[in-house]
Amino acid sequence: MLRVLSLIMSIFLFSFSSIASAADKKETVISMMDSAISHYQEVGEEQAFKDFSVKDSEYNKGEFYIFITEMTDFNLVFHGANAKLVGKNLSKLKDTDGKPFVIAMREVAQGPGEGWVTYKWTHPVTKKITPKKTYVKKTGNVYFGIGYFE
Repeated sequence: MLRVLSLIMSIFLFSFSSIASAADKKETVISMMDSAISHYQEVGEEQAFKDFSVKDSEYNKGEFYIFITEMTDFNLVFHGANAKLVGKNLSKLKDTDGKPFVIAMREVAQGPGEGWVTYKWTHPVTKKITPKKTYVKKTGNVYFGIGYFE
């Protein structure tokens, strides 16, 4: 009986820690987004992009990085993890389930102006397909995105 109770408590604690972790990640993304957009508006695009590129900074830490896409043509104008993507139109990109998540991000940016998009993507560390949540927020003629893996 003690083993069963111990197992139930372990499962409960593990489940609770996962929920807390997701909540912490969500909070980190929203805080980072607000800070990044304020900084972008304050210092301008050129300086902001330099600052957003600095690894292990408040704008680029591990799985949390900024990307910025033009509203009109889907061209990526900045990517904190992969500069090779800058200038590319990613509108045809789909996740492993066929979800056109870049289109979904733009729809959120055009509609309510901000919100979450969930899709599946390759985790950079584990290399496994993993659910990812990305928060997008429109400012001017671009939208910012910052995501995390679940």
